[in-house]
Amino acid sequence: WFGGSRMHDESPVIHKLLKMGQQHDDVKVGKDKPHSDIILWCRRYQTDTKKNTPYVCFGRLTYHSHVPQSHPLKFIWNLVDHDGLKNHSDKAVRDRFAAFTM
Repeated sequence: WFGGSRMHDESPVIHKLLKMGQQHDDVKVGKDKPHSDIILWCRRYQTDTKKNTPYVCFGRLTYHSHVPQSHPLKFIWNLVDHDGLKNHSDKAVRDRFAAFTM
């Protein structure tokens, strides 16, 4: 994930993301998965229609790392719900996830 062009190391939103992403590293919930208050929503831009697709929720993120003083700021997150989406019992959920990750 890349922060917006106006975000920098001292931006309040960056401090909040770092705090939220790092504070839950040791807190586990169901099946020993980390707890997280950061949720990933994605959408795609369709070049043929020149429109964005609806947002899709991909679940919880935990902090992995970031590159301080990069512009734009570069973050790497762990997708906590990756396996659950990849192996979901609903084929439509699996297919939607696969379409974004291939």
